[in-house]
Amino acid sequence: MHILFTAITGLAGLTCFAAFSWAVKKHFRQTGAMPLGMKVTSGLSLLGFAWFAWHLTSGVSQAWPLVLALFAASYSVFTWAIRATRRTPPTLAFDTDQPSFLLHHGPYQYVRHPFYLAYLLFWFATALAAQTMLAWAAPAIMAALYFDAATREERKFAMSGLSSAYAAYRAQAGMFLPRPSTLLAG
Repeated sequence: MHILFTAITGLAGLTCFAAFSWAVKKHFRQTGAMPLGMKVTSGLSLLGFAWFAWHLTSGVSQAWPLVLALFAASYSVFTWAIRATRRTPPTLAFDTDQPSFLLHHGPYQYVRHPFYLAYLLFWFATALAAQTMLAWAAPAIMAALYFDAATREERKFAMSGLSSAYAAYRAQAGMFLPRPSTLLAG
């Protein structure tokens, strides 16, 4: 039975990772060459996923129900963000474009960076699944990269024609987690 839970966990992780990879190629806009920060993030993501898959060969941790719930939450937030940005896809992380629109619908009404939230949920799930303390290096490294990318994006908005609208939006929606007041109002 443990082999079945391990296989299901591996498939759930692969589904998330494949969706994220698809978005880099087919959903997000790219204004020029792929930014170096995005190349680094993509490379480390691939290494982290390979490490997760390799560790699954020894079986999934007893926390597999929580791991599956985190993968499901990750995939749900990700697909919700994809639907919300279908008509106006954002640029790749670390792009230096000038923002020309601000999203307020879908998950963006609760968090300013729902894609990064989805990725963080995924990395926490991989760490829980792997049964080793070293597994927590991936979410720590990736969280640092996502925080860097998010703060760069926020600086772009602060220096754009959307700065006042973005300041108001920042007061309403949390960076990666919803503000309690937003949840109560929704």
